Amino acid sequence: MDSNPRDNTVSSRIQIGPQLADESLEKGPKVYHSPKLWHLRVSVIEAEHIMPGHRGPELVRFPEFVIKVQVRNFHLSTAIAAPSSTRSFSNPFWNEDLLFAVDEPFVDSLQVTVQDRIQSDNEIVVATGKVLMDTIEKRVDERPVTSSWFNLESHHGKSGDKNKASTRFVPRIHLRVFLDGGYHVFDEVKMNNSDHLIGVLYMKILGARGLEPVQIKDTIGEEQPVTIAYCVAKYGQKWCRTRNVVDSLSPEWNEEYSWEVYDLCTVVTIGVFYDRRIIENVDDDDEEASSDDCIGKVKIRLSILDTDRTYTHSYPLLIMLPSGVKRTGEIHLSTRLSCSNVSNMLLRYTMPLLPMMHYAEPITEGQRINLTNQAKSLLVSRLSREEPPLGRKVVEYMLEDDMWNLRISKANFYRMMGVGSGLFAMFRLLNEIRNWQKPAHLILFIVIVVTLMMHPKLIILAYILYIGLAGLANYRCRPRHPPGIDARLSQAEGSHPDELDEEFDTIPTTRPDDIVRMRYDRLRTIAGRIQTVVGDLTSLLERLQALVNWRDPRATTLFLVFCLVSAFASYVVPIRVLIALFGMYWLRPPWFRSKSPPLALNFFRRLPSKDDCFF
Repeated sequence: MDSNPRDNTVSSRIQIGPQLADESLEKGPKVYHSPKLWHLRVSVIEAEHIMPGHRGPELVRFPEFVIKVQVRNFHLSTAIAAPSSTRSFSNPFWNEDLLFAVDEPFVDSLQVTVQDRIQSDNEIVVATGKVLMDTIEKRVDERPVTSSWFNLESHHGKSGDKNKASTRFVPRIHLRVFLDGGYHVFDEVKMNNSDHLIGVLYMKILGARGLEPVQIKDTIGEEQPVTIAYCVAKYGQKWCRTRNVVDSLSPEWNEEYSWEVYDLCTVVTIGVFYDRRIIENVDDDDEEASSDDCIGKVKIRLSILDTDRTYTHSYPLLIMLPSGVKRTGEIHLSTRLSCSNVSNMLLRYTMPLLPMMHYAEPITEGQRINLTNQAKSLLVSRLSREEPPLGRKVVEYMLEDDMWNLRISKANFYRMMGVGSGLFAMFRLLNEIRNWQKPAHLILFIVIVVTLMMHPKLIILAYILYIGLAGLANYRCRPRHPPGIDARLSQAEGSHPDELDEEFDTIPTTRPDDIVRMRYDRLRTIAGRIQTVVGDLTSLLERLQALVNWRDPRATTLFLVFCLVSAFASYVVPIRVLIALFGMYWLRPPWFRSKSPPLALNFFRRLPSKDDCFF
């Protein structure tokens, strides 16, 4: 309230609704960069002069030494050192590689702990050591790195005893430690890798429409609608955040960003969020209370964009909720991809997707998953300390998660069926031709087969021309705009409520025991069907092997006689005549056929498999 003594008037300002700090609303656009990530490879080779954790006379046992390596909050362990007749128990041997994801700058240390596993739940620390990260050697290629011995600090006695026993020899450990920069550290899914410059991607985030407000309580306890929306765009290692737009269900940003493009087979991700930190006026350090609400996101693959063409299009914003899929609005984007060198762009299609180290010294799938989780944690930790911060929920939503759920499994199954639908349609057409159900197609098929038999050099040419003509025919059906999120393809529209509830369940689960038991039984049923399909496919391949492995001597003898007769016939009779005879037999009229399965199929089904070797 302000008063003016000259005119004796009073001016007042009354605010109804949530009280928001004006300086907090003025969050402008921000560009973030992901930290440079490295692989930290720790090769645990062996150790010397390691005393067991329990040396009392009441316990006679062979020590089970385990090495635990910790970097920040990440820790990995080796297996138990195997006993050897040529080595003393105090000189254990492992020769295992442990991989960590670390970010620059390297200010931390590598903690090495030697433990003696007395029981499954009782491990005694017998020695510890530390390696400074800034002293570790770096490499970016396949050159070998020399190993080194590191002294350890000995800890003897029972668990909890801090007194050190005097030892004659200092314990030490043999390690090969180096920072490996030749790999792509998986901070995102594989299809979004962007490690290779062929152009520039320009994107203008115009605005959004149809957003829904957030209901919060004001100072007098009444719910008031509030909207503070912002947008985040990510491509490669560069993150861009727009400014906050307050109290608008159709916010307009009109902000343009650009990224250097190294590979067209990559994806740019755009997400829209509500800034709950400002709406609820909470501290940024409170991760749970300050997590922003996700409105939806759009993913655009760069390879489907035409060069130097501007795409201005609206994309629907969809989000999965425990109640089902929900449309939360739409976002308006303008995208343009420029290319400086067309030849380099086309040449990129022939290059490997990942750096050469992934193929020269590949990492295992388990190591890849572990590195992915570590890299995501490092990225979340770094971006949450920026100003304005990007919370954990925002970063994880932009990066995606490959955790299993039944909806995605169904979507992948129907995708596979959709890809194979053309092959299934071709088999149906051939069966209809064989049964004389389509006379016009039958005549055309006979003409084509006879022509190819008379001119066999045209077979490969005809096949290549057919594929080329099919591609030209599909040109008129090409997508005019980059596709957005497809709710039907994602199986989001017809999902059962319990399946969606399972998708949003945490690990470990927080649901009641009866619901978990029901889901476990359902999963066993689904796994049983998959097991049956895999078993049938395996039996099919085993029957093919049974043709020549003499598991059934009579069947193998018949097959070998058939091979000899076929070889003699193919030598005596011209191959064109054999193909013509086979074609006439295959296309014989239906009234000359039997309803029973073919002889070859009956013979194949009687071949043995290894199903009878199971319990």
